[in-house]
Amino acid sequence: MRGFREVWTALFFGTGFLVSSPVQGQDSLPAYLTPETSGPDFSVQGEYLGLIGDVYPLGAQIISRGSGIFEGILFGGGLPGAGWDERTRFHLRGHRTSDAVMLEGVHGERLMFTNPNIKGTIEENIFQGQSLCFQNRVSDPLFSLHKVTRQSPTLGSAPPEGACVLFDGTDTDAWVDGQIVENKLLRWGTRTKQHFGDHMFHLEYRTPYMPTAKGMQRGNSGVYVQNIWEIQIVDSFGWNEENRKYERLSIFGQAGGLHEMIGPRINMSFPPLSWQTFDVEFVSARFDDKGNKMKSAMITVYHNGILIHDRYVIPSFAPGRDPVDERDKGPLYLQDHKNPVVYRNIWLVER
Repeated sequence: MRGFREVWTALFFGTGFLVSSPVQGQDSLPAYLTPETSGPDFSVQGEYLGLIGDVYPLGAQIISRGSGIFEGILFGGGLPGAGWDERTRFHLRGHRTSDAVMLEGVHGERLMFTNPNIKGTIEENIFQGQSLCFQNRVSDPLFSLHKVTRQSPTLGSAPPEGACVLFDGTDTDAWVDGQIVENKLLRWGTRTKQHFGDHMFHLEYRTPYMPTAKGMQRGNSGVYVQNIWEIQIVDSFGWNEENRKYERLSIFGQAGGLHEMIGPRINMSFPPLSWQTFDVEFVSARFDDKGNKMKSAMITVYHNGILIHDRYVIPSFAPGRDPVDERDKGPLYLQDHKNPVVYRNIWLVER
């Protein structure tokens, strides 16, 4: 009789979608692995960009919650990391009708209260409507936004000369119990055989589309530096203060957050099923000849090409992890959270 893991893996890789194996006490949640099997709501979810009043840039992120229900955010100035002023945003809520998706502004606890100043419709990848929330910038409240697909500027980055190629799709020789899936992708739940001190690395990952999942159930994994400090991986596309409160999430639960320490400077998550990048530089702690700590370890993280942590000083051990000797080197670990997150193009340069 095959074991639990073998049966679950067969379900995952044998179809275009899976009903992910439930954590004890939780309901099963569907996780879709291709756009073709994701249903009609997936084609609406995503990023939109255009103008309001034909003069002021406006961005939007539309998030599917399953069964034709949507949430969204309007960003003044453009999209996160691409023009947004990092202050101006308004929340949306909506649903699918027979031929379009209708959205209106909301605000307050749990996004429950209607704001009549924002109304719009998404049809054939165009989001059109009106918003009186930008009257200090434009006289015409009408906006028209077209769906866009962004890519990280570091996507597909080639390893420089002298780099340690950890995964290029051909084998898992660098990993403990590593598995290749979907022909050339690395399965979650493995660590490098080699241990590292000072280094920088490039990594690409893809989260599944899980519209009915909430918070940390939604495409959860993580990459651990030296097997200690976790850079969070989760589908946090479109997360904001309101739905984080509703789902009881901390800010460091977003993708790019340093688990239990600090959230990213800006939420740079792309929609699920997009390939996304982390470019990370780690400088280990420094000790004198007598073993006294002189400098703490620091980490710099770029998520999809945007700086989200700049030389952040990290503690001697991560919250929730056992204390370790910082003078030791450690592996990279790709966390196993039973969500089908996959990886590719992983390389590392030792400093």
